[in-house]
Amino acid sequence: MGTGALVEQLMSARQQLDLASMLLSKPSPEALESCSLLLEAAGRQLAEWQPAFSQQAGDAVALEEAWRLRRSFVRTARLLQGVGDFHRNWLQLRGALTGGYTETGESAPLKHANRISLQG
Repeated sequence: MGTGALVEQLMSARQQLDLASMLLSKPSPEALESCSLLLEAAGRQLAEWQPAFSQQAGDAVALEEAWRLRRSFVRTARLLQGVGDFHRNWLQLRGALTGGYTETGESAPLKHANRISLQG
């Protein structure tokens, strides 16, 4: 694989991560689903291209794009961590509101009611 092809592949993965970051900055169920698909695709691409990376070691253009990709990855990972932290904290708050606290002072575990919904 030539340098140009590798740079294009790195750029494609970076663009997917950038789009995932944009979706994570305004999360909704739909955005999170799209984000999940983008992250899976970027991960698959990087795994496929991994053998070609070592062949291009020392190429300044490929290395620069790899650093851009890394920055996009770090930004996306931080946003994803923030979304996870938000939901984890919300579940703890919801557990405390609905079940109080345990004897150790932690939020009660969230209890999910069984529901059946039928539409005719």
